[in-house]
Parts: sequence; structure tokens; C-alpha cells
Amino acid sequence: MRALSCRILAGGQTVTQFAPPAPATTAAPPQATWRMAAHWPDLAVALTEQAIESVDHLLQGLGLLLQRGRLTEAEYRILAQPAQRLKQCGVQAQQIVRLQSGQVRQTHEKIDLAHVVESVLQERRTALAQQGITIRQQVHPVELLIDPTVAYSLVQAMLEWAVQMGSRLELRVQLRLPEDTAILTGEPGCALGWLTLDVLLDTPMAPESLCADGVPWLLAQQLACTDGGIALQRQSGAGWVRLAAQFRRTAESARRRAADDRESGKSCVHGAASEHHKAPLR
Repeated sequence: MRALSCRILAGGQTVTQFAPPAPATTAAPPQATWRMAAHWPDLAVALTEQAIESVDHLLQGLGLLLQRGRLTEAEYRILAQPAQRLKQCGVQAQQIVRLQSGQVRQTHEKIDLAHVVESVLQERRTALAQQGITIRQQVHPVELLIDPTVAYSLVQAMLEWAVQMGSRLELRVQLRLPEDTAILTGEPGCALGWLTLDVLLDTPMAPESLCADGVPWLLAQQLACTDGGIALQRQSGAGWVRLAAQFRRTAESARRRAADDRESGKSCVHGAASEHHKAPLR
């Protein structure tokens, strides 16, 4: 205890008053150093939300001017298309953040890839026509085991990548054996599902532009990574670029695995019965 004050009473007697000891204090734990790397998803979400909100207000204003006759249809499209592309970029960035954070729960279903492609093209038919995009198609039924949302989003992202490259597209959906088994291995001798988009370039492009990792490409890669059974390839040649997706989990490969499992089960049962008959009588 420590003295607080002293008093001298009559007769020369001294009285000392003591204060109770101060409570013991513990040092606060050091705070972790703040790093932007740990908060980039929050920044991405904030930026994309702000961009989408601003674009929505801009499009509403352009629509109002169009209704009042202050803009022609052609002028409206010239102003609205860049804004719509910016909004699409924001939506894709939000998808990347959700996928990367593991917020998407997958449910693999039997889906016809050709039907997904046709649905996407039908939905974007008007917008593609306004942009002057032409698409030649060779679409065959390809049954996949895949989450419907992942399949739909991947087709959208691949189409967006192609549209940014050029206006003349060739699209193919088919089953065929992989050209490079090191890229994605499926069942031996089993065809994989393929979605291929070729872009015929109107003007030559610099090599670094052909392989630039834009938002549609990053989204496609993240979707393939999330699925775990898709591999993407980018190729380029004289006057063309290509984006191809290989799908390992096809309905055909699943049927083949099921048949192999049944045969394996029969073999095990037959082998056990043979060993039983060979056993000596006791």
C-alpha cells in the first residue's frame, strides 16, 4: 500500500492515510498489421455495386431523354452500349467474388449443353444484332453432368469474351476425343464435351491483346475452377482466335463408369464363388 496523505492531530499525534493499490493492468495485445490484400473482395464488391448503380441511373436518364424526343434511337444506342458493357463487367466481377469466396453451392444435373447455348443465344439475340455480331453454329446434343448455373454462366462468359474480340463468330458444340490428354483426362477412350468459339478477326491484333486476361476470361476461368471438371484453352492463328472448353463429366462417361463398376462387381462375386468351390472338403 502507498501513503495518500498525512495529518497531525492535537498532541502531536500523526495519522497517515493509505490508498488501496491500483488494480493490475495488462498490456493490450498488439493489433495485426492492416493489409489491403485481405480486403480486396470488399473493395471489389463496393466498386462493382457503385458502378452498377451509377450505370442504372445513366440508362434511366437516357431512356427518359429518348421518350421526350431529345435523343434518336441511334443516338440512344451509341450512348447506352458502353454503359451496358460497363454494367455487365460489374456483374461479372461480382460473380467472380462470389465464386472465389465459395458462396456458390453446386448441384450436378444432366444438362444438354446444346440447349444451354441455344438459350443464351436466344436471350442475347437482339443485343447481338444491334452490335452487328454474326454467329455460324454447328450444335450437336452433348449431355453433361454439371450445375445448371455454372453451365449457363460459362457460356455467357465465353460469348462475352468472343464478342470483345470481333464480330464474326463460329460456334461448335460436339462430343469428341481430347486432342491433348495432358490438359484434361477423362475416361480412356471416352469422348469429351466440347464448346468451341472461333473469332474471325476483322483487323490484325497484337499478340498481347489476344491473350489479355480481361474480366470475361477471368470469370470463365473461375467457373471452370469451381466446377473442377472443365479445362479452357486459348489459341490464335493468322486472322483468328479460339476459346475452347472441354467438359470431362459427360453422361456417356458416367454410364461407362457405371457399367464398369457393375462388371467389376460381377467379377468379384464370380471370383469369390470359384475360390469357394476350390476349397477342400473337411
